Amino acid sequence: MRRSTLLVFLAVPTLATCRSAPEAAPTKPTPAQVNPVAAALAQGLTLNADDPATCAPCHTAVVAEWKDSLHSRAHHASDPLYAALRTLRTQKQGPHIPGACATCHNARDLTDHESPAAKTGVSCALCHQLDAVHLAEGKKGVQTFTPSTALRFRGARDVAPGASPLHETGLANPALQDGTTLCLACHGEEQNPAGVATCTTGPEYAAGKDSRSCVSCHMPDVATASGPVSTRSTHRSHGFVGPHQVQRLGDRSLLADAVKVTGRFESGALVATLENRSAHAFPTGFPARMALLQLTALDAAGAPLGQNVSADPMKEHPDAVFNRGFVDAEGKPSLAPFAAKQVRDNRLKPAETREVRWTVPAQTASVELRLKFFLLAPFAAKQLDYTGPETKPLVLEPVVVKR
Repeated sequence: MRRSTLLVFLAVPTLATCRSAPEAAPTKPTPAQVNPVAAALAQGLTLNADDPATCAPCHTAVVAEWKDSLHSRAHHASDPLYAALRTLRTQKQGPHIPGACATCHNARDLTDHESPAAKTGVSCALCHQLDAVHLAEGKKGVQTFTPSTALRFRGARDVAPGASPLHETGLANPALQDGTTLCLACHGEEQNPAGVATCTTGPEYAAGKDSRSCVSCHMPDVATASGPVSTRSTHRSHGFVGPHQVQRLGDRSLLADAVKVTGRFESGALVATLENRSAHAFPTGFPARMALLQLTALDAAGAPLGQNVSADPMKEHPDAVFNRGFVDAEGKPSLAPFAAKQVRDNRLKPAETREVRWTVPAQTASVELRLKFFLLAPFAAKQLDYTGPETKPLVLEPVVVKR
């Protein structure tokens, strides 16, 4: 947590004032003059580690950001897509699945998955009331954590002892300070019961050897203080920017920054170039994500002449589909948790630049290049019988290449 400092100012009258000035009538401070932390303490504020609302008087901005993040919606009661997958996995793989999922999704209570602590999802205490993170093969989420034995909250910077009136403070936690270790406890690597790697963000990041940390992109600097007690004019966003936030809030900048799309004509073909500028594969994370490059040929009047994909992209132009493919023991297409093996990985590798070629109709004067990102690919949506907003593609602004 950020540095917490509670200042009390004592107005000491001068000698001259004591001798000659009449006693001033007390004045009631205006709302703008009231220290919100002092007011909260005066009203009996105490810290409940599993209630972020009790953190808000001091850390107002970050709590507000967290409330609007997917971390606050990590519990199955708040995320219908996660709930659908959790239910299907429980039906197909057994009653241990909710407990396995809980190590990341509701790790503050692994016993009662419906308790108030569990329903806070990935909350303040989960990340900050923590002494160390020890990443190890086969360990996930809270299994890698060494929780603080006291009501001590630590962040990415040193905070002097006694700085907070509500909790203990301390030196920076290295697992937060490096901007990556804590994130990889849940977002690093996952395997299904058959040993098939289903989430590989951690290995992708390591292979890319990028100098940026996770927080460099997903917790960008915000040009305001984290709350009224902060001594800094900026803070790291706790909105945890990611594709789900893109879908919810409509800001496509994260995706636009992740992949740069350009194109050129070469003989009778349009050659599209995709540059992965993220620190991991694109797409990464949840293995049912997919990106599609849709190319539309236009004549001189701007009328469409044809597209590279329409009904079945995997048959029409598989090179324009960036995804992973899995099959079950019988060789049939499968969701990753139930797969016997992976049969396709056409995603962009970290820092990769790739060309995709499409032969255009003869009268083509220009081509529109549109990158579409699916949080849930059509095949996966059908398998889950899911129709939520995650099934609709996030479409970037088109790039127009003239002949």
